[in-house]
Amino acid sequence: MGELLPNVKSISPEKKEGWTAKTLCQKAQEYFNRCDSRTKTVYTQDGEFEEENPAPYTVEGLCNYLGIVQSTFWKWRNSDNIELAEAAEMLHQKIMENRLVGALDGRQNPAFARFVLLNNDREHYREKVEVEAGVSAEVASIFNLIHSAGKELVDAAETENE
Repeated sequence: MGELLPNVKSISPEKKEGWTAKTLCQKAQEYFNRCDSRTKTVYTQDGEFEEENPAPYTVEGLCNYLGIVQSTFWKWRNSDNIELAEAAEMLHQKIMENRLVGALDGRQNPAFARFVLLNNDREHYREKVEVEAGVSAEVASIFNLIHSAGKELVDAAETENE
């Protein structure tokens, strides 16, 4: 049986602290290549064959491949090391692009892609509800009718009290 997280043992704590932008990008490209090369076996009347079935890119998958926890990746995005921070940000953008393109071209589940975007990039993707503040002419005329009737009742009540 394979190890649950085979890469974790191969990266020592010192290496987690000593990542460079170049190393991060190289390792990330390995992860993306692995995702892109995924296939599935399709069975037909004529036999079986391998079909391309690219895996969607995820921050979680990248972190597992790198042998780090997600909080380390997010810290890199906000790092004082500008090159590392920009590399992590570009990788995050590449992952989000993969999710969006996959949702738009039908290779990935659009509902899940929407969920991922709303929950992982709240700064740029959020639900917006627009409420129209105006009222239609029909509603306005009903409101005016009620207002006029109410005014007549108030005037009548004041006249009775005099």
